[in-house]
Amino acid sequence: MSVPPQSFVTMEKSDLTLTEYSALASLVVLLYDHAITFDAEVMNIWWGPRTLGKLLFLWTRYSGLSSLIIVVTVTFHGSLSNKVCSVFFWWEAVSILIVVVSVDIILLTRVYAVYNRNRQLLYGMAAFRLITAVATLVIEVFYIRAGVGLPSVHNLTGCFVPSLSRNLGACFVPSLANAVVLCLLMLYKQWDRYRNEIASSQLKLLVQDSIIYFFCILAVHLTNLLVFYMAPLGLALVALGWEFAIPCIMGCRLLLNLFNHFGSASGQHTSLPQSRQNASHLLSDVRMQCIYSKDVNPPVVPVKECIGM
Repeated sequence: MSVPPQSFVTMEKSDLTLTEYSALASLVVLLYDHAITFDAEVMNIWWGPRTLGKLLFLWTRYSGLSSLIIVVTVTFHGSLSNKVCSVFFWWEAVSILIVVVSVDIILLTRVYAVYNRNRQLLYGMAAFRLITAVATLVIEVFYIRAGVGLPSVHNLTGCFVPSLSRNLGACFVPSLANAVVLCLLMLYKQWDRYRNEIASSQLKLLVQDSIIYFFCILAVHLTNLLVFYMAPLGLALVALGWEFAIPCIMGCRLLLNLFNHFGSASGQHTSLPQSRQNASHLLSDVRMQCIYSKDVNPPVVPVKECIGM
């Protein structure tokens, strides 16, 4: 992830150092979040049958962590070959897209749930996410250039791109657009909940956590977009590590909050055997059930039946 400046001669070493330590900071934050939520992961994820929710959690949590570890390792490694750097830049771009799309799937299932299992909405949003992912890849194909290894002199490490284009920053626009649309859908559902006075703690948790997540994702996408177009080229990739860290943290926290809510509501987090039983009971149904039931007014059923966990 080292800064790819216009030329090695004009590159500011301070910009390179700032980008390197920003990547390291994103990894430290991600590791810290793993450490403070590890107990909740053991209690809610490791026991019981494998379900859609568990697999999404494990994939998001550990694919993002392993990818960021590789990024930081390459960033602080000296004397890399040009071939390695070229492969690394492509791998990094694709890895970020995979992590972001994986977390978006988690949020898309929540939108599907709170909108009464509306299949037209699900298919429409899935198609829109596919289009935005393809658009991101197309932009990257046009503007990602071959990487060059930095020589291990003057304490410089990592890779850079000799001719970085600011237009590469457009690759954040499709994901930003997807996050905006999903956020607006959840904001509408929050307004609808207050308008109809639907008193459901599960629905409140689901919608509010999702909105918080969307705003965090919007912030990281927008930050990278603005940095690419407004900051010096030497700092163009300074916030890229957070494209791994923030989606992973927020997506996993959203799932863990739901697991913890169901466990505490049923009083089954008092012991490890009981938590195993609770996890098996709550997470065995991978079918999407609805939050709204047409036969009930207000039309609310437990969220644990709505999220395929």
